[in-house]
Amino acid sequence: MAFVSNAPLASRLTRRGRLMAKRTCDRRGHAFAFGRFLFRTPTAWEYAAAVAGGSDPAAQRWLGWLADSVVAEPMRGEALRVVPGTGPDWTTPDPHSVDVVAIDLAAGRCAGLVSVHAGEDGGPETGGYLAPEYRGQGFGRDLFAAGLVLAHEHLGLSRVRAGAEVGNVASGRSLEAAGLRRVPGPPRYTLPDGRACEAWWYQHDAAWPRACAGPQAKWLVAS
Repeated sequence: MAFVSNAPLASRLTRRGRLMAKRTCDRRGHAFAFGRFLFRTPTAWEYAAAVAGGSDPAAQRWLGWLADSVVAEPMRGEALRVVPGTGPDWTTPDPHSVDVVAIDLAAGRCAGLVSVHAGEDGGPETGGYLAPEYRGQGFGRDLFAAGLVLAHEHLGLSRVRAGAEVGNVASGRSLEAAGLRRVPGPPRYTLPDGRACEAWWYQHDAAWPRACAGPQAKWLVAS
């Protein structure tokens, strides 16, 4: 009987296992656990799942992405079924944002995304969103708290801000539950699709920030 190698499958499974077990940062990406989720620099397929998770009309009411960034059905549902730990490396990240995907290990699903990115003044801001099935359950607190962990304990930032559209009460409550406090800020901001909104602003400070071994946001204006 001829021996048939299953090496490619074994390699993929081994790689997935390594990704899901990863809890420390290295030059390829960030990884840390917080609350229910593993937060990690996504693979290309995980990033596609995360984008799909914010593409529904309810999310776009607040996110306001450009039309070519929004994933339409039926591709949205297909992307949300991506199995975490699969897919090629993500080779085209936003050059002005450090993004980590929230992975629900128990369910084997990509639950959302949180980032630290350059605000309109070049300073660090955090923001994120959850996939539809994770909204309304208090997970927004963990999502934004993970954004603070990314900013203060991985990117060495002493101050990070966040904005929410006036009227987005759920985001405001989640930001405050994560530890951010309301501060003065520009009364309006512009979404990617050009829509101008009234804004609430929040801020969090850390006395002793530190940087990890993962990719750093050297393009940010120092906080």
